[in-house]
Amino acid sequence: MYINETHIWYYAIIAILGLFIGMFIDWMNKRLPEYKKVFSKEIINEYFTEFKPNYILMVITSVIYVALLYVYGIKDTFIANLDLIKFVILTPMLLSAFVIDYKLQIIPNRLNLTMFEIGLIIAFLYGLSDVAITINMVLGMLAGGGIFLLITLIGRSNIWKRSNGIW
Repeated sequence: MYINETHIWYYAIIAILGLFIGMFIDWMNKRLPEYKKVFSKEIINEYFTEFKPNYILMVITSVIYVALLYVYGIKDTFIANLDLIKFVILTPMLLSAFVIDYKLQIIPNRLNLTMFEIGLIIAFLYGLSDVAITINMVLGMLAGGGIFLLITLIGRSNIWKRSNGIW
């Protein structure tokens, strides 16, 4: 049985993967704001004794993964599947950033830097098939990062002026 030219078993596998990734996102949301390692030796002890998974986040991740598979499908080559791979990798990080920002009004720098690094890797992989796409992606990253850098610099200068009584 096929849905959108993709076998139904792929949907089942990606849905189950989404449940596990959702559980990992919840674990990440607990550890990142406390500046603790996400992958550590005490992960099994702490995870199974103290941690209560967020089932809503697990289901949301699973539904997003199934929707991504429905939209992009599975293609013949790795480069053709790069859109699906990109979104499957970045979805947990964006969900984690959303949840942490909603709860604590911060986005951990480790999470931002990881998304940036993965974006560079994906831009490089796109460059294997077409250099113009990579140039556009890198320029987009620089423009987006530049906007937030400008906001940060303006915010810091205003704080500096206020603390010195210039404001």
